[in-house]
Amino acid sequence: MPSKDITLKDIFEEVPHRLSKILSPAPIKELLPTSLPSTELRVDFLARLEDESILHMEFQSFNDTNMPWRMLRYYTAIAEKYKTHNIKQLVVYVGNEKLRMKSSLKIKNLVFKYEILDIRQIDCKILLESQDPVDRIMACLCKVEDEGYLIEKLLETMEGMEEEQRKDYIMKLLTLTELRPNLRIRLSEEVRHMPIVVRPEDIKLPKRKLRKDILYRLGLEEGKQIGLEEGKQIGHEEGFIKALQDTVLTLIRGKLGRVPEGVEVKVKGIRDREYLNALIEKLINSGDVLEVLREERLLSCN
Repeated sequence: MPSKDITLKDIFEEVPHRLSKILSPAPIKELLPTSLPSTELRVDFLARLEDESILHMEFQSFNDTNMPWRMLRYYTAIAEKYKTHNIKQLVVYVGNEKLRMKSSLKIKNLVFKYEILDIRQIDCKILLESQDPVDRIMACLCKVEDEGYLIEKLLETMEGMEEEQRKDYIMKLLTLTELRPNLRIRLSEEVRHMPIVVRPEDIKLPKRKLRKDILYRLGLEEGKQIGLEEGKQIGHEEGFIKALQDTVLTLIRGKLGRVPEGVEVKVKGIRDREYLNALIEKLINSGDVLEVLREERLLSCN
């Protein structure tokens, strides 16, 4: 199943009709490349607005104490490329915990500020009223007072969709609602009974990993063939390890703004849950991520 980061970026490449109007201070004129030349940085979303300003957005699923420094690095790289444009920055917080990140950085000779928004400040009903399916997908992360109504509207959106479009819609919903565990449980139960088969080839992940993920999360056709209970056990363990690996990579990316070359492959090769948990603690508490990576032999000392 695609990661939450990838899913959010895919959604915003389609520019959610109503949500984009809420988040953007002016209408979006065109999407811009998210990779920034002369650096290894890549932003989540970059667009030119009709007032000729540049809008930069980052989607953040956890509280990162290093966020102001990250946004400053992004700002300088964007400003270098778009020298004559006014730059507007927004962090959209989509996490489940209470928002605790700062939106400014004050050091000697520098005061740097940007906007930050907890997406739960937006009532989901505003996006559910939109006819744009990607607006409705994003509604699952917003303020929800009636989960039953939300799920009803989300499933209603699929009416009339072609099978491939329905699959894509469901997978995006299931991926994003990992950030809202209670909602995901209810949604998964509804999806489980739908006449849709999700096969490994439907999603661009290694088939072995995907098969286990599908068995655990959805209990669809291949899970029934192998044995539902066995599939759940395999999928649970595989999913747990993958979640820990993803957390390690997210922490590295959050503190450095990138994952150094070769590190992702090594992290995804770690299968020891206790080691991954210990590594997460080190990354959270350390002020020098690169040093941690060197100590754990995940990064070359050269």
